[in-house]
Amino acid sequence: MAKKKGDPRREARKERARAAKEARRAAEKQMQRLQTRRRRVSALIAVLTFGVAAVCYWGFDEQQLTGVVLLVGGVLFLLYTLGALGAHVKPRDRNRAGSIDFGRRD
Repeated sequence: MAKKKGDPRREARKERARAAKEARRAAEKQMQRLQTRRRRVSALIAVLTFGVAAVCYWGFDEQQLTGVVLLVGGVLFLLYTLGALGAHVKPRDRNRAGSIDFGRRD
């Protein structure tokens, strides 16, 4: 029977587990950075939209231009924010038993 202390297979398994744990930590840290960046960009889009709309309204005295700026900025904000929200959703595993479709696929 092999000794636990000197078993190279056990040491290799421990090293692989440590490497996997470190990789998970790095991936979580990267996702946190991306989430923070997305939040900042989303806030920047909102602030820029209102800033440009304020300049158009009070600076140029153009109500129609203000409305167009708010509409375009709102759509951009909505698209970017929903895209960032969708980035957190994990794709469904189609091979799992819970996702079986009992109908025919033709």
